[in-house]
Amino acid sequence: MKGKLIIILASFTLLWAGIPAPKSLQNIYFNSKYPIAQNSEESDRNVDRIDTTTIFFDDFEGDVSGWALDSGWVLSDQSSSSPTHSFNYDDGNYDMTTSMTSPTIALPDLTSENEVLKFNFDLWCDMPDSDGDGDTFLDDYYWVDVANLDDVPLYFHASSDNAYDGNSWWGADATIGGYADAWLQFLDTPVITVPASGGTMTAQMKWDVEDPAGASVDGTCTNGWDAANVRISTDGGSTWSLLTGDDPYDFTDGYGWIYNDEAYYDCQELAAGWGGNQDWHLVTFDLAAYASQDVIIRFGFGSDPSYSTVDDPSITGLRVDDVSVVDGDSNSLFFDNADDQASMTPANGFDFQWVQAFYDYGDLTRPGGAGWVTYMPGDPFNGNVQLDISDLAGANVKFRFTARADADDDGGDGEGLYIDDFHVWSVSLEEGIPVVQNVVAVAGDAVVDVSWENPSADFGGLVQYDDSDFENEINITTGTAIMGTHFDAPYGVESVTVNNAYVFGGDNAGSTTLYGYEIGLQGPNETHLYSTTITTVTDQWLEVPVAWTFAGDFIIAFEVSLTIGVALDENSSPSSQSWANLGGWSTWADVATANGLPDGEWGIRADVTSTGGAGAEYNVYRSVDGSTFNLMFNGQGIANTEYHDVLVQNGSEYCYEITAVYGENEGSPAAEACAVPESNTVYEIVYDDDNANTSFNVADGNTLAVRFTPTVYPSQLFRVKYYTEANGVALAQVWDDDGTAGLPGTVLLSNVVVQLGTGWTEKNVSSYDVTITDGDFYVGWVEMAQTPPIGVDTDSPGDRSVVDIGMGSGWEPFETYFSGAIMIRVDMDGFTGVGDELSPDLPEAFGLAQNYPNPFNPVTNIEFDIAEQSITKLSVFDLTGREVKTLINKNLAPGHYRYQLNASQFASGMYIYRIEALSGSTGKLFQDTRKLVLMK
Repeated sequence: MKGKLIIILASFTLLWAGIPAPKSLQNIYFNSKYPIAQNSEESDRNVDRIDTTTIFFDDFEGDVSGWALDSGWVLSDQSSSSPTHSFNYDDGNYDMTTSMTSPTIALPDLTSENEVLKFNFDLWCDMPDSDGDGDTFLDDYYWVDVANLDDVPLYFHASSDNAYDGNSWWGADATIGGYADAWLQFLDTPVITVPASGGTMTAQMKWDVEDPAGASVDGTCTNGWDAANVRISTDGGSTWSLLTGDDPYDFTDGYGWIYNDEAYYDCQELAAGWGGNQDWHLVTFDLAAYASQDVIIRFGFGSDPSYSTVDDPSITGLRVDDVSVVDGDSNSLFFDNADDQASMTPANGFDFQWVQAFYDYGDLTRPGGAGWVTYMPGDPFNGNVQLDISDLAGANVKFRFTARADADDDGGDGEGLYIDDFHVWSVSLEEGIPVVQNVVAVAGDAVVDVSWENPSADFGGLVQYDDSDFENEINITTGTAIMGTHFDAPYGVESVTVNNAYVFGGDNAGSTTLYGYEIGLQGPNETHLYSTTITTVTDQWLEVPVAWTFAGDFIIAFEVSLTIGVALDENSSPSSQSWANLGGWSTWADVATANGLPDGEWGIRADVTSTGGAGAEYNVYRSVDGSTFNLMFNGQGIANTEYHDVLVQNGSEYCYEITAVYGENEGSPAAEACAVPESNTVYEIVYDDDNANTSFNVADGNTLAVRFTPTVYPSQLFRVKYYTEANGVALAQVWDDDGTAGLPGTVLLSNVVVQLGTGWTEKNVSSYDVTITDGDFYVGWVEMAQTPPIGVDTDSPGDRSVVDIGMGSGWEPFETYFSGAIMIRVDMDGFTGVGDELSPDLPEAFGLAQNYPNPFNPVTNIEFDIAEQSITKLSVFDLTGREVKTLINKNLAPGHYRYQLNASQFASGMYIYRIEALSGSTGKLFQDTRKLVLMK
C-alpha cells in the first residue's frame, strides 16, 4: 500500500462503571470492550415511513404521579422543552446515583413485519463535569434502561454446553452464548434441614466472567467487576449471609452486586465474589454454623452495566453441577445434578429485569450538551442505537433514567439533567422506491431539455467501490471490530448471490473470519447470516468462493484486530459504502469525521448474480415561476431518462422534479432542477462598466431612470436589472420617451415590486408585453422607505441618467447632482414582433394556422395570412362562447402575420380562436376557427 500508513484505533475507559468516556481520537486505539462515541446511521437503502402512531407521550404538564422520582429528581419549571415543566436532576447533588422511573406503559403488538416500536425524549444535559479531572474516565453522565414487566427472565437452566457431566446449571442466555449487562441471577436449593451434627455442601463450579483486575469506582468499595458467590438464608429467603468455602473469593466488593442494588454500597459481605476464569473444580462449604436450622442455599451471579459476552465471547457466565449436601455422617440431605435429580429453582434478583438501552453524557459534542434537543433514534453511540423496543411489543414496560454525579465539580457545575416530552411511538417502514439521480435541466430558445440517471443500474458481475489503490490501513489493538462494505441491490431484486468475495490484505494480514450480513429496513443486522474462515495476504487480493444468497442489500465484512487490518482507499472519499461495527453498526464516514480519522472505501469487493427486478418508468413534474409542481400530461410513465419540454415561454423559470415508478408504486422526487429558456434574439443593453464607485438615493416616493435605445425594432422588454449594495425593495417603472424633450412620458409599466439584494438584481418582465416599436424608452424605479442606494458608475457618462427628486422641477439630468451613470441595465428580445409581417411575399389566399406551441403555458403564437387589405379581428373565446380576449381589430395590409397570445390570466383548459377579415375592395369575408389548449 502507498505509504503503508497504518491508522491505529483505540478507546478510553469509564472510571465509574466500566463504560468509556468517548473522546476524539488521534492515532489511538479502538477497544472492542468500550466503544467510542459515534453516530449510528440507518442503511443507505431508501426507507419510507408510511404510518406513525403515538403510543405514549408525556410533557410533564399534567398529572405526573405515575413517575417515581428518587432523591435528587424534581419536577421543575426552571427550564423545559415544552411548554413549562420538565424533570430535573441537579448535578450539584454530589456523589449520587439516582433514578427516575416511568409509569407502566402498555406496548401494542406489532401489526406487520415492517412495523417497529421506538422511543425518544427531549433533554438538556448541562453536566459539564463529564471528565473534570481529564483522565478520560467519565465522571458525570446518565443512562436509560427499559424493563419488561411481563417477562422477568430466569437465566439459570440445565444445559449440556460445557457441562461437567451430562447437563449442568448454566446462568446464561443461550441465544447470546452467555450473559448480558446488569444481571442479578440466582439458583436456589429447596429448604434443607441441617442436623445438629452439622453438614457440608460440595458443588462442582465453573465460571468465566469479567476479569476483576483494575476494578475501582469512585464513591464505592468496588474492587471487582462481574461477580459470582454463594449465600445462605435461615429465614426462608428474607435475608441472606455470605457462604464462604475452601475456594476463597477473589474480591470483597463486586460492582456486579453494587451497581444493581444500593444495599451493597456500604461494603457489606454479600458483595464478595469470584471473577475471571476458573474451570470445573469442587468447592466445599462447611455448614456447621447452621446446625439444627432450615436453610436455603443460593448460587448467585451479578453483572455490571458494561462488558459482557457480546464484548468478549469467552466470558460465558457461571456453571454449577452436582450440588450435594450431607450431614456429619455423610448421609445425603440434598443432591442436584441438573439431570435426573434437579430440584433447584432459578430466580431473578429484580421484580423485573432492567436492560440498559444506552448511556451518554453532556459535553458539547453530545446531544443536549449545548441546549434543548430531541434525543432521537440514531443519537446514542452505544447500546440500542436506534432506540428500538420492538422486541417488547405486546408487553407492559417501564423506562428508567439514571443520573450519576461524582464527588466534585472539577469540570464545572451546571444545571444538571433535564428530561421532557417523553415519547413512545410506532412506525411502519417499507423499502422505498429509489430516487433518480443527477437531474439536469438545460434551457434553449423556447425549449428545456431535462435528463437524469436511472436509479436501477444493472447489478451483476464484479462490484467494487474502491479505485484499486489503498493508502492506509485500519487496525484495532484491544479486542476486535467488524469492518464491511455495503453492496446496494437495485429496487425489486428478488435475490442476490455472492459468488466470490474479495479482500485486499493490509500490512497486517493473516487468519480472520469473513461475514455476510443482511440489511433490514432499519440498517445492517447485528447478527451475521454467513461466516467462513479466511487468511488475508499482504498487498494481494484474496478470492473467497462463498455462494452466499441475500434477499437484497448486504454487507461483506471481516474481523479486524491488532494483527489483522482492513485496507483503506482514501481517494474514494467521502465514502458511501464503508461501515464499521464497534459495538453497533455505523458508517465509517461518521466514525472518521467524528474522530479526525481518514475516510474512504474498504478493500472489499463482491462478484454477484441477481434475480428479479424491474425497470423503472418516470413521471415528470413541472413548476413555473415558483408555482406548485404539476404532473405533465406528456411526462407520465415515460421509459427514457430524458424529457423535451417545448411548452415553455422564454423568460420564465421552469423547475422539474422526476420520480421513479415501478408498477403502481411511485417514489419520492429527486432534487429539483431549474432552467430559464430565452430567445436567441435576446440581447443586453449596458451603459456602465459594472463597477459601482458610489451610490445614490432619490428618497421615498421619488424616481430615477436610465434611457435605453433598442438595437432593432420592434423589441420586447425582457428583463430589468438594478445594481445595489444592500437588500431592500423598490417599484420598477418603465416610461416611453414621449415626454417633453424626450424625457420620460407615458408610463408603460408601473409599480412592479422588485426585491433587491447585494449586487445585480434581475426581474423578468416579459409577461407584461412591453414592446418598443420605435425611439427610446426609460427604465427606473419609484423609491420606497426600504429602497437601498443604487450603484453609480462614475467612470461612465451619465447623459442617459435622469432623476425626479420631487422639488417641482420634474425630470432633470442626473449629472445635475452626480457625475456618472446610474447602474440599470435591460435585456431586450428583438423578435419579429406582434403584428409584424413575417415575409415580404404576399399571400395568395387568406388563412389561419394552428397555434404553436399547443398545448402551451402561458404564451403561444398565432399566425395568419391576409390576401387583401381587410378589416381584421382576431379573438379568443372560452367554450361557453364568451369572448375573453381580442388580439387585434384593425385594418391590415396584405401579408403574413404572427401575434402572441399571453394567457397568464386565463384558467387552464380549451379555448377557441377565431379570425374575421372583411376585404375593403371586394367585400369578401374570410372566417376561420381553431382550438388551443392552455395547460398550467
